[in-house]
Amino acid sequence: MSANKIHQPDGTGDAIGQGARIGLFDSGLGGLSVLRQLSHRLGASAHSFVYVGDTARCPYGDRSAGEISHFASQIVHWISNQTVDSIVIACNTSASVSGDEVRKTANVPVIDLFSVTADLVASQFNRIGVIATSTTVKRKAFSKAIHERDSHKSVTEIACPDLVPLIERGLSESKEMDAALKKYADKLLKENTEAVILGCTHFPFVEAALARLLQDRVQLIDPAVLLANSIAKSIAAANPQSALALDIDTRPSAYTNGQARISRSHIYTTGDPARFRETAKICLGYPLDTVNGITVDELTMTSPVISLVEHAVNTTTVTPNMVPATT
Repeated sequence: MSANKIHQPDGTGDAIGQGARIGLFDSGLGGLSVLRQLSHRLGASAHSFVYVGDTARCPYGDRSAGEISHFASQIVHWISNQTVDSIVIACNTSASVSGDEVRKTANVPVIDLFSVTADLVASQFNRIGVIATSTTVKRKAFSKAIHERDSHKSVTEIACPDLVPLIERGLSESKEMDAALKKYADKLLKENTEAVILGCTHFPFVEAALARLLQDRVQLIDPAVLLANSIAKSIAAANPQSALALDIDTRPSAYTNGQARISRSHIYTTGDPARFRETAKICLGYPLDTVNGITVDELTMTSPVISLVEHAVNTTTVTPNMVPATT
C-alpha cells in the first residue's frame, strides 16, 4: 500500500467562512505543518493567519495536564484578541488535554484535528496506528474519537517522546532521527497496521523518512490535510462562487516542498525568533518571511498587535524581536 496521504474532507471546519482570519497555536513549530496546508488549500488571497509557537515552553508532551491547560488557555486568550474569526489547535497534546476547556472560554470557534481524522480512518481502515506525544497517547485522544465512530476498529497508539525535541533542534534529517523513527516503524509493522496517523503536528516534517522505513506498506495520514480539505469544502458549499477560486476538484490537496509557501501569516514565537526561523526553514524547505518574538508575559496582553506587525512587515524598520526576511 502506498505511503502517500489520503484526502477526504468531511464537515469539520464549518465555523470557518470565506475571508476569515484564522489563528493557530502549537508548543513550537510543529503547527506550521497545519498552517502550510491551510495556506495552500484555502488560498492566500482569501485568508490570513496568526500563528503562535510556544517554543520557550516546548515540548508539551511530558508536562502536567495543569501546565498544558494553563499554557493553552493563555495562548487562546491572546489569539482571540488578535482579530481572528476562529482558532485551530495545531497542537494535539493541547487539544487532548484542554480542548473542551478552551472552547468554553474562547470568544471565537475553536477547532481541533481529531474529528476529521477519525471520520476518515474509521470509514476506511480496520487496523490503525497512531504516533503521537506521550500525553496524547495517554489520553487516547485518537482512539476515543475513532471508537466513537466504530468500536470494532483496532487502534495502536505509540508514544514518541524523542521526536519533537529532535525536530525542534533542527535534526529532522539526521542519524539520530533515523534511529528514533526506526524503532517506531518496526512496532507499526509488527502490528500490521494499514494506516498510521501522524498524531503530532511536528511529525509531517519527518514523513518522508518514516515512509521509507515503513517500506510503502502503510498509509500515512496527515490530519492537517484532512482539515484543510474539509474547510475548503465547507466554504465552497456555502459560497458556490468561491469553488472556482479554491479549485476544489483540481488543486493538489497536499503540500509538497516548492509547491506552495506559507503566506499572509503573522508568526510569533516565545523563543528565539532567529532560531525558530532557522529551524522552520529546515522543516519547510524555504525561509519564513518574518518571525516575531513575543514573551510569555506578553501573552497576557489582550490589545491587538496585528496592525503593528503588518506595518513592520511592510517597512525596512525591524524591531528588536523581529527577524526580517533574508535570502
